[in-house]
Amino acid sequence: MPQAGPAQELQVKAEARLATLMQEKLVTRISVISTSLGGGKTTERLLVRISVETHKASPDFNQTAVDNAKASIKQAFGDIGSDVFIETDR
Repeated sequence: MPQAGPAQELQVKAEARLATLMQEKLVTRISVISTSLGGGKTTERLLVRISVETHKASPDFNQTAVDNAKASIKQAFGDIGSDVFIETDR
């Protein structure tokens, strides 16, 4: 059985840490972006998509929900050792 690479390991770890938020349909997607640094080195970054309204002109905009979602994600990845980028669904 082939071993998982760093990107796959990071994906599995992220999915485990955000399982509750995924069940609540707050986190809609988790991706790992691998970037080649040259010399055989790569770096992995997490891209987490959340489903909250972020447009301030929207009638259902809730800044507290946005802040809470981002705080929950950052707390889940406090020691993951990778950059985490959060984007929002519209």
